[in-house]
Amino acid sequence: MKNQRLKYIAVRDQLANTFDREQYQAGQQLPTENELSRSLGVSRTTVRQALELLTNQGIIVKRQGSGTYYQGIAEVPEQANHPKTKKGFIGLVNFNFMGYIYPEIIQGMEETLAKEGYSLAIAPCNQNHAKETESVERLVEQGVKGLIIEPSQNLQINESHPLSRIIRRLTIPVVTTHWGITNQMVSTVSMDDVMVGFQATKYLLDRGHRRIGYIMKSDVQAGHDRFTGYKKALTEAGIAFDPARVSQYTLEDEEPGILVAYNSTMELLNHPGSRPSAIFYFNDQTAQQGYRAIQDSGLRIPEDISVISVDNYRPSALMYPPLTTFEHPKYELGRWAAKILLSEMEPRSPKLHMKMVFEPVLVERKSVGLYKGD
Repeated sequence: MKNQRLKYIAVRDQLANTFDREQYQAGQQLPTENELSRSLGVSRTTVRQALELLTNQGIIVKRQGSGTYYQGIAEVPEQANHPKTKKGFIGLVNFNFMGYIYPEIIQGMEETLAKEGYSLAIAPCNQNHAKETESVERLVEQGVKGLIIEPSQNLQINESHPLSRIIRRLTIPVVTTHWGITNQMVSTVSMDDVMVGFQATKYLLDRGHRRIGYIMKSDVQAGHDRFTGYKKALTEAGIAFDPARVSQYTLEDEEPGILVAYNSTMELLNHPGSRPSAIFYFNDQTAQQGYRAIQDSGLRIPEDISVISVDNYRPSALMYPPLTTFEHPKYELGRWAAKILLSEMEPRSPKLHMKMVFEPVLVERKSVGLYKGD
């Protein structure tokens, strides 16, 4: 239901942007629901729900037997009994719009902004980092009041990066998510991923594991930070770091049909030395692929290999055995990104940037066992 709900909100935003881009005039007729369904690639039900939102906002009007017409954005005067009138759009540049944990993050943003009279205009980049700067520039040209950005490959963003140059010249507030190491320009909301990596590794160490593998995404801050925590826990336990037990991948490796975590798991399991007794996965999606590789190798979880991961993606509770993982705040992260942005839109001086960090919470299930020796 959440995915469907977010889909018709996104369609509403697309239509609103179209009205602005194509300079619709009051009284101009819209295409039919069937035509919109075909051009936008969504169901007629989704189109109808989006049109209902626009009707309720007074942007369009339906005339029985005639069609649907653009009215323009009504200017509603502030009144005591209408404290939250329409205020405009907030832009979201997100590299993974409808997938994985992002619908819940976006829901937190959208509901928080809606309470203050703002709508969310989403520019999904479909994990194509080249589209990010184009999306930011387009949203700014369309007059958004503020921006929330989730950059892809954020470890590669330095002061000379195109996204950094654009952010520095913007006059509207910007908040980012999951980006803190190389970001000294704007406020950000993220998890304490160093602590996630440390606690995940220590959890395995406390259960007797010493040969602990880590499969990580190396071009994002979260992967880097969890790697730092992983090495810190090993050092504190007096265990030498072995680079052969770490497998790295990047955004470019995640091609459709390529199971990078499956292949990485197979490499760790078939290492010429001793195979790991436990594997820490960057997230639950990679752990799902790892489960398959472990089972295809004739091994059992957790009897032969223990597995721990991050995000508490809903299907992880249904994996067999249920996956032990760390909770990602999802909705709360989105809610606070929106709240911080709203606070920065208030007139005040000086502008103070914030860094909000969520502490990790373990969701203990059945994928980690005690080390019993070889």
